[in-house]
Amino acid sequence: MTHPKQLHLNVKLDLSVTLENFISCPSTNLVLKAANNFICNKLEFRTLYLWGRDGVGKNYLMNAVNQKCMEEKLSSAFLSFSNTYRQGPSIFEELEKLDVIFLEGLEKYPVGEEWEVALFNLINSSLSKGTRMFFTSNLVAKNLSIKLDDLRSRIVAFPAFELPEITEEEKLTALEESAKRKGLVFEDRVLVYILNHTSRSLADLLKLMFDLDTYSLEKKRKISIPLVKELLTKRANSQDT
Repeated sequence: MTHPKQLHLNVKLDLSVTLENFISCPSTNLVLKAANNFICNKLEFRTLYLWGRDGVGKNYLMNAVNQKCMEEKLSSAFLSFSNTYRQGPSIFEELEKLDVIFLEGLEKYPVGEEWEVALFNLINSSLSKGTRMFFTSNLVAKNLSIKLDDLRSRIVAFPAFELPEITEEEKLTALEESAKRKGLVFEDRVLVYILNHTSRSLADLLKLMFDLDTYSLEKKRKISIPLVKELLTKRANSQDT
């Protein structure tokens, strides 16, 4: 079985997601340091388990790390279990030959001995070959619904970091920094409007900033509350169709 250089299964790549766009603040600094150590292939960070509730940005961060690995020409596989997974555990075959494996949404990992044995074997073969593994989950590792004791012991032993909910002040800073990186100037009332009328998910906010930048260039208008309303209406209508 031969895998392509990059293998992305059950997931849509979003090139707007980058590590540089992720907010660096007191709540995220430790996790960002761990992510960068993972990218740099530090021995103690060849496996990484990132957990936190929905909306804190953990899957955004995983995708950003994946993008960075792609930029460095590393071979990788990205598998998401966030939705119903329709393929069998044979999908893991020979993934240990790649440089990096990303497994997203481990709390929704398929139930069954066959799946658990397959993941246990993948972890063991990856560790022996020096393949890096990055996991995300809504749950701390010890609370995963895993029945195979050896697999549970393996995952619980990985370096684990919680990505916490950042404060409202940090979210406002995140928007300001995202705008600054794009050379945009927002009035404070526009940023406050965004926080008060859109999803509070950090990943959603960062994606909105990217879309606003693109939309304002397309319309040749500065970013204002009317423009934000217009974009939000357009996005809502596209989701309904």
